[in-house]
Amino acid sequence: MTASDSPPSDDPAVALLRALSGPAGIHASLSDTANYRAVFARDGVMAGIAGLLLGDATVTAGLVRTLERLRDLQGPEGQLASNYEIVPGEVADDAGAVAKVSFGAVVPRVDAVTWYLVGVGLAARAGAVDAAAFRESVRRAVRLLDALEYNGRDLVYVPAGGNWADEYLTEGYILYDQVLRAWGLRVLGTVYDEPAWAEKARRIGARMAERFWPAADADRRFPIASFTPIATRDVYDLAAAALLGVSGTSPAIGERAVAYAVDAFLAAGALPPAFSPVIDEGDPDWPALRRYHLFAFRNRPYEYHNGGIWPIWLGWLALALARLGRTGDLARLRALVAARLAALPGYAYEEYLHGVTGAPG
Repeated sequence: MTASDSPPSDDPAVALLRALSGPAGIHASLSDTANYRAVFARDGVMAGIAGLLLGDATVTAGLVRTLERLRDLQGPEGQLASNYEIVPGEVADDAGAVAKVSFGAVVPRVDAVTWYLVGVGLAARAGAVDAAAFRESVRRAVRLLDALEYNGRDLVYVPAGGNWADEYLTEGYILYDQVLRAWGLRVLGTVYDEPAWAEKARRIGARMAERFWPAADADRRFPIASFTPIATRDVYDLAAAALLGVSGTSPAIGERAVAYAVDAFLAAGALPPAFSPVIDEGDPDWPALRRYHLFAFRNRPYEYHNGGIWPIWLGWLALALARLGRTGDLARLRALVAARLAALPGYAYEEYLHGVTGAPG
């Protein structure tokens, strides 16, 4: 991953990332809504990777503090916190504050572990952290994922709600989680000179190509999002596709997964949603989706995970297009995003945009 066309220092997006970066790490939001003010593993690492790409000292320092805190708060079996919050004025640690830590309120957040591995690997490779200081923590996280794999068949089984799409219906063997695990292992295999980790990453990539893009389906245009022993979620997962393209962990399916976003959406002048197609009222999956939420129901058609457009995943798609040399498609994506944002003069970096109206949510 390399940076290109870095924004100017007064760019509001960069200013926001800097404002979110503090002594506790990189916060998810300036807002106190729900617990968005906490430091989330996945959000902090993704924002920190932006800092590495930009060469921004403030955001990179926030990434370092995020990784250090996650390491220091690591659970006894190697688990990494989904999120944490440093609360001053209570029973203090050596920094004069106590951390409120969540490893997942309802189910374990498995992608906290995988994003941590990716973050440590990329930060160490860039020279932002001392790899030796994370060696034992990384080894414990790798062992934890090996244990979750359980059957030695290279894929980790993730419960519903066990990753970023915590109110969507993917579960079981979820492509997104396999990609992140393989990416982390491949980078760390080089950082720590662990050939077994690099070989494991290769095997995961081969297994992804085998299981998520069935060879018998000659007309298939994108990988399936997830499967269990009794059901398959055959929808397009933009996050998984973009991460496949960026990481190069399964070239056999990665380029085709990214190409689908171009052919099905960008070529038609549309921005790809997080998941498609949308689950509408009356669809067989609607009752399960309607029942499944944490604070309040947010997955109405074209909203949130259910057809909402997430700028974070458009950013990763942009990186994937750049890595794959699809400069024309990258220009088209940037133009579509610019046009959409131009219609939102009050845009404040909300999580997602409505899939039809474009309204932020």
